[in-house]
Amino acid sequence: MYESFSKNESVLDPSNEQKPGNGARRMLTKIVNSLSAKMEIGAPMAALYLLKNPDHYTSHEFIPFYWKNYLNYVEGQWKALLDIAEPGDGADVKIEEEQPQREGSEEPENDDRDGMIFENAPGHSETVQMSRMDGYFLAKTNTDDYRFRPVQHESICLYDFIQCSVKHPIRSQRQPRQDLRWFNLLEHHPQHTTHALALDPGRRLMYVPHFIGPSLPRRDSGNREDYCCTMLTLFCPWRTGIDLRSAKDTWEETFDKYEFTDRQRTLMENFNMRYECYDARDDYTAIVKGANGSNNPEETAEDDEEDDIYADNGENPEDDDEFLEMGFGKAATSLQRSNAAMTLALKSAGWKTISAIGSMTSGTLKLPKIAIDSSLRSGAWNNIIKVEKLRAWSRKMSGFIRARENEAAGKDVHKPGDVKNDAYVVPSSYLSKDFTPPEEKWSDTMIRVIADFRLNEGQEKAFRIIANHSCCIAPEQLLMHLGGMGGTGKSTVIRALCQFFNDRDEQYRFVLLGPTGTSAALIGGSTYHTFLGVNQGRSASGSASAKVEEVRE
Repeated sequence: MYESFSKNESVLDPSNEQKPGNGARRMLTKIVNSLSAKMEIGAPMAALYLLKNPDHYTSHEFIPFYWKNYLNYVEGQWKALLDIAEPGDGADVKIEEEQPQREGSEEPENDDRDGMIFENAPGHSETVQMSRMDGYFLAKTNTDDYRFRPVQHESICLYDFIQCSVKHPIRSQRQPRQDLRWFNLLEHHPQHTTHALALDPGRRLMYVPHFIGPSLPRRDSGNREDYCCTMLTLFCPWRTGIDLRSAKDTWEETFDKYEFTDRQRTLMENFNMRYECYDARDDYTAIVKGANGSNNPEETAEDDEEDDIYADNGENPEDDDEFLEMGFGKAATSLQRSNAAMTLALKSAGWKTISAIGSMTSGTLKLPKIAIDSSLRSGAWNNIIKVEKLRAWSRKMSGFIRARENEAAGKDVHKPGDVKNDAYVVPSSYLSKDFTPPEEKWSDTMIRVIADFRLNEGQEKAFRIIANHSCCIAPEQLLMHLGGMGGTGKSTVIRALCQFFNDRDEQYRFVLLGPTGTSAALIGGSTYHTFLGVNQGRSASGSASAKVEEVRE
């Protein structure tokens, strides 16, 4: 953004402005264009960034939580304790519990409370953040706020503290919230005299800790001690790592003895849900591979590498005839059986157009005729495809040129069913606002669906065009594009149309397809490849001519 501003700084010169403010508008336009080109984002999103608006909206706000720093502190204190104790002496290590300082009592000059006796132990290190305030340099760590929290918050666990704590500068001109109780931090905290801290229970409904760092340990696998230590660090109140367990107990034993609340157990269940989803995904993938007979990892790797074997031109010495085996897969075979059953049902119902479809040949479809040789390799086949694409493009361009010449001469050679390369008015009654379906009940159905889905004016127009067209008797094919930014309601129109065709008991007339699995799942449809039976699975059945015809179609 700064680079774009510096390159176009001359547009802000008032002497070059024809109208006041025109230079600022030009500068914003150039910055938006630069962002959209370099970051591959749309102009509306680039404008949102410039206006400091969020690029997404959520029901909750997320608090960055570097949980590994707290766990490292706890483990570092226990490691320091074990390093201090002499191995094999058999002596018990006693840790005195911290006593809150009473008002008016004097604190010894060299007080080692709050676990600071282990700060200088070998191997103990912690990252600090340096800041300057009132001419003094302050060193603060990520764990200071929790370890040196007020005495009144002694029973608060780390997870609740991260979620509910609010810190406010004492000398700030902005007044703190009056509905909260504010307390000073302990004296060991570097911000003891400059900040106050309070807890807001209402933040539990709006804020969620965002765990930043490595993945949390698993409950059902991995090192059980690490998992128990992590959960105790999150849900058991502590000021030093020594507070979490005694020297004679393990982390697992302490975890089993500690009484977690119902909310804390629910959170631990939610932590493990992510891994359960991963396991379910892996199990399903293994089942699918087993059903397809691809349990061999080497065979799967070969299938993945096949997509990269294409010849740019001529013959490829690495070509093999087995790569030309592009027979029907299981999905395509199942689709063929379904199509055959549907064709038989239509014939039985007396559908007359089925004979016309069956009599269509490659000549009526204007498909090119190519001589097929059994020794034809993939490189030669790719060259044939390139040549035919070039011919099709030439025919299309020549048709456009002839159309312009005829329009210039005042001739109209277009047939009623042809598509013109221009914008023109379609004389179709179903595009009219006053269109009435042949059966009045479908008009009532449209009104009810529009009300159920709360369609706005633009959505209602798109919905009525398609719904009116479906109610016409033998109409021409409707080719319609429904576009818009994310969130404008395209999927809502699709769901309303699905409901409309369900009410008409004509679900077969409305097929939902998407280019990717995500887009297809969003509208409850299928991908192009699944529905159309596009499958490159190898099969020994079928003749070479049939396989080529399949590729053509």
